[in-house]
Amino acid sequence: MLTDLWLTITGRVARAPRPAHLTVTLPDEDSADTIVAEIRSPPEFEAGPIAGFACIITYSDARGRSSERRVTCQRLDRAASQIYLYAYCHERAAVRQFRLDRIIAVIDLHTGEVEDEPARFFERFTVDREQSTKLGWGLSVRKRADLVAGLNALVFMARCDREWHPLEREALEAFIASYWLRAELPGEPPLDEIMAHADRLAPDAETFYVSLMRCGDNPVLARMIRRHIQAVVEADGRIAAEEFHWGSTVDDFFRTLNN
Repeated sequence: MLTDLWLTITGRVARAPRPAHLTVTLPDEDSADTIVAEIRSPPEFEAGPIAGFACIITYSDARGRSSERRVTCQRLDRAASQIYLYAYCHERAAVRQFRLDRIIAVIDLHTGEVEDEPARFFERFTVDREQSTKLGWGLSVRKRADLVAGLNALVFMARCDREWHPLEREALEAFIASYWLRAELPGEPPLDEIMAHADRLAPDAETFYVSLMRCGDNPVLARMIRRHIQAVVEADGRIAAEEFHWGSTVDDFFRTLNN
């Protein structure tokens, strides 16, 4: 079932917005050190804090060539003394790896705001020694990862028909409130902060898959996702063919887990 699910999902992506302030600049070919082998089997990395986060990066490759591109972040990995950002490049329609120290700037997809200290920007998504993230909304690492996985699954569903309807956004807010209640978390959820993050999600196939895997590992979360996917699909009063297809696919996946 997992292999079948991956074969169904692979190649799919929730397209990141293409804002007016984006100036796509790419070399004729990306340098060899950024190329990542195509994954032909289900991915094995975990859905971490940065999974699904979309932004624009300005990058200088090993040959000093600059590029500007939209990416959906998958994960941060360390190799020897270097940290790499693995991300789906929307301009190349493929996964690339970027050395963090060669990322010149990070640009917000929505506002155009430029963060010219990328290391500090990405530090928000790392886990420190106390096992908490700088962008944790007061949650433990596990609960925050569960919430982000759920958001990625729902955002994929909301964006699969290439629209992001205000009523679908309200359905995400309802999921966050429900998650807070079922997890018995104190106080009210920082809804504006969490939704600001959700607005910047554009999960690619691998992120969508690993997010579903994480949701499936938690029976309570899996039931919530099934219920709220239906709410997202029905939110705008019409069910697009893509929404019906993916809603049925995900529902079959979770139903199989329970059998």
